[in-house]
Amino acid sequence: MSLALESRPLRWGLALVCSLGLTLLTVLPPMLPGDWARLNADGIYTPTVTRYAWPAYGLQIALWLGILLPVLSLARWTPRVRRRTFSRRAGVIVAFTLLGFGLRLHHLAQLPLVIDEIGFAARASDLLHFTPIPIFAPAHNGNPAAFSWLMAGSMALWGQTRFAMRLIALAAGVLTIPAAARLGDVWWGRKTGWMAAAVVAVYPAHVHFSQLALYNICDPLLAMMALTALKIALAPPVPRRDSLLLAGLLAGVAQGFYHGSRLLILLFGLYLLHTALSRRWNWRIVVRAAFDLAAPFVLISLPRFAPLLTGGLPLTGNLEGVRLPPNVWQNALRSLLAWIGQPDISPFWLSSQPLLPLAFLVPFLAGCFLCLRRWRQPDSVLLLLMLLLTTLAGGVIWAAAPLYVRYLTALPAIVLLITRPLSAGGLRRSAPLFIGLMLLQGVIVSVQHSREGLANTRPGLWEADRIAQQAATLPAGTALIVSVSADFSAVERITIADWVAAYGLRRGVRVEQPP
Repeated sequence: MSLALESRPLRWGLALVCSLGLTLLTVLPPMLPGDWARLNADGIYTPTVTRYAWPAYGLQIALWLGILLPVLSLARWTPRVRRRTFSRRAGVIVAFTLLGFGLRLHHLAQLPLVIDEIGFAARASDLLHFTPIPIFAPAHNGNPAAFSWLMAGSMALWGQTRFAMRLIALAAGVLTIPAAARLGDVWWGRKTGWMAAAVVAVYPAHVHFSQLALYNICDPLLAMMALTALKIALAPPVPRRDSLLLAGLLAGVAQGFYHGSRLLILLFGLYLLHTALSRRWNWRIVVRAAFDLAAPFVLISLPRFAPLLTGGLPLTGNLEGVRLPPNVWQNALRSLLAWIGQPDISPFWLSSQPLLPLAFLVPFLAGCFLCLRRWRQPDSVLLLLMLLLTTLAGGVIWAAAPLYVRYLTALPAIVLLITRPLSAGGLRRSAPLFIGLMLLQGVIVSVQHSREGLANTRPGLWEADRIAQQAATLPAGTALIVSVSADFSAVERITIADWVAAYGLRRGVRVEQPP
């Protein structure tokens, strides 16, 4: 049997069978072209007839591993590193990881839930209480249920609290720090890795969004791992098939979270094509490399995209397709200016802090300048396109701009652009100074951001949060009638049923508000 599994065709066959099986399990339950939590006017979950059962989750995980493990057995993450070199660097990277963990743990549970956090937490509560929904089916706002499913596990262990709801985001945020170190090593050389870890550890936007139960935080972690594998794969002289497989697989796994990950496979394809043209590979090498990149991506992401097609949902990930807003040019300008200080307009930010504080902005602009000077190189094209496409998806295409949370998709490019001039550009002699300034400003701004967030939280949010926690103590099936203050806005009225479900059980909620 072990000899049979060594066969490449058998491994691909096993991955294909498991992918098709998981896809069938995902699309067979009846889906509507909308949010899977089909709520009535009182916020009660009203499923259509379904034959789906909770024990099938074990089968889903087994099938997902049946896709993942055969491809991983064909892939290889990285060449061996000398133990002495690794040991000297490990202490520094561990120190930055612990620093980043402390910053992200600080004030983790103090803010009330905000908009999309409420939706993800409510769906996690539904799953925790045995609402039958497949892991990769469309869930909150048509997005995958995978993030809510992970959150349900966290809530099962630590209770239905804000702390438990945000643990998955915290874990993803902290793991991104060593991932950034490896990304810097592979892209700009081994001296860059510790700088990349330092940048991510204290980057205020990443610190803040690691403290919110939003699936966007998973994007940069998986993107950094995928870009690391891709860079190893396309190192001269010929592409490495094992690393290409890993890059495609990681890009596919990312599809189970924020829809900004759609950019990855597009960018990877362009990067592969640009590299092939610049090195003049023959067509056989290009076709084989494209297959190695695309095949694992398709297999692992098929259960994600198939329900969108069968349910009539747009592939963009939200319930509405891509559209150009009436003020498209104003959105475009604001989206671009976000890189140099245009304020966030979303309720997620809760602060006046810029996307890139000054200590981060200076090397970032220097890195952009270096890439523009070398715009014909594949590396420069990839990083600049990641910034541009993220800007488009972060505001120009959508109806509001800018929303800083959407810019997390570009974090790998931001980190590489910041560290580029510090490692091999005009700022390399000042690298220790800039890293010190970023560490200092990053810590100060992150702590200040948490305080501003608490100060800027609307009274209606605290009121809704208090009501939801009190409702969690009521018996199951009890309808809830609440009398609220004038601070209880229309947003709270829309989300209160989900808010109550997040802290306890799904129940009917009626709001009585004074005129």
